[in-house]
Amino acid sequence: MGFGKIFIISGPAGIGKSTVCNRLVESYGGNLKRIVTATTRPPRPGEVDGIDYCFIDEVTFLKYIAEEKFLEYANVHRKYFYGTPLARVSSNRRHGIDSLLIIDVHGVRSIRRNFRQLVEHMVTIFIMPERLEVLTERLSLRGSEKKDDLAQRLQSAKDEIKYAKDYDYIVVSGTKEEDFISMQTIYEWESSRPECCAKPWHWIQPKKQLA
Repeated sequence: MGFGKIFIISGPAGIGKSTVCNRLVESYGGNLKRIVTATTRPPRPGEVDGIDYCFIDEVTFLKYIAEEKFLEYANVHRKYFYGTPLARVSSNRRHGIDSLLIIDVHGVRSIRRNFRQLVEHMVTIFIMPERLEVLTERLSLRGSEKKDDLAQRLQSAKDEIKYAKDYDYIVVSGTKEEDFISMQTIYEWESSRPECCAKPWHWIQPKKQLA
């Protein structure tokens, strides 16, 4: 049994990362498991602890940092901490199970810097909006963003998109079904690709580029 691969999904808030990731996990049973991010952010309406996020207090989070229990972590917007539990990724790797992670661009850079031995086992995918106006609409419809938070998230989106070129794949977001098919195509190719074979550098969904 080989080691599991690490699939990392990035993209701006509101692009639909959780939706497509949850569907991938449902589609591939025990072969692919999502690593749930730990956060000090309070849950939004409808979010379930252990499924959407692992909600913990800041004291506990800082304790885990000191104990080096995170693959990566960040203080987002200088407000809340987010981190990826290292033990769960390691366990999946040992058991030949692929891991699916949702991590921002800075977290990916941190992993590449601090866990270089994992880089060749990682597949990085960036999901970006067709246009920033589309992202604004999606965030507004979500109804959980205050005006100031919305402006901050849009600025963060612009900053994150600059790093898309560093990813193995770029998916320009369309409908939920189109995004799932794109991700499914990437996962099926990469999960069966021997690690001795080179990864393609970029795969871009045939849609308009971001203006």
